[in-house]
Amino acid sequence: MSKQENYTIRRSKRAKRARIIVTEKAVELVAPTKMPMKLLREFADSHSEWISATQNKIQQKSKNMMRIAPESYKEGCLLQYLGDKYPLSIQFKKCAQINITLDESFNISLPLCLKEGGEQALNNLVRQTYLDWLWQQSLKQVILAAETYAKVYQLKPRSIRVREQKSRWGSCGIHDDIYMNWLLILAPVAVLEYVVIHEICHIKHRNHSKDFWQLVALHCPKYKIHRAWLKEHGTSLMQGI
Repeated sequence: MSKQENYTIRRSKRAKRARIIVTEKAVELVAPTKMPMKLLREFADSHSEWISATQNKIQQKSKNMMRIAPESYKEGCLLQYLGDKYPLSIQFKKCAQINITLDESFNISLPLCLKEGGEQALNNLVRQTYLDWLWQQSLKQVILAAETYAKVYQLKPRSIRVREQKSRWGSCGIHDDIYMNWLLILAPVAVLEYVVIHEICHIKHRNHSKDFWQLVALHCPKYKIHRAWLKEHGTSLMQGI
């Protein structure tokens, strides 16, 4: 691998033609092993405006990304749930177990014995309590939406589960098992419901045909808006909390 101008060149035996990979921090030119350097430079120069425009777009998108996770899980920090943010309230009480409730704020009650555990230990404990609660709420919200729309469509999943998925918001297995990304609990409820509807419709249409999208639109007329929201903010959600 060698450095030329503002991009890095990587030779690949599998490459049949030159291509450019642009990320926020780097530009990489992937080229066939025998492609002359002169042609590589000409190829890169001819795409210089596209490279600059793409980098600017990526950098701007990065600036506009929502920050999901707080810097630390301390009193007053903002925690996200179904598209909204709520301040955290921590209380130490004479109780045997940790409790969390949500009204105008996230209220976490901790046993008094945990008060002297140190700042970092408390931060980790509050974070894990919040994550466990989110996972439980994610399953509840997904099941509620699935049961509601399955009746409407008369398309019943064999099972409904939430799990950690790195690149998908949902999937429908060949036996009609629906799997949902638990991080959807951070998105607005309408977006979560859209993904549930999307996967339920796959029970009838195992593709993204015109008939499939018509079925989605039948009970989610604003699905394009929700899909656009995921496209814009999905990276922020996928980064996790």
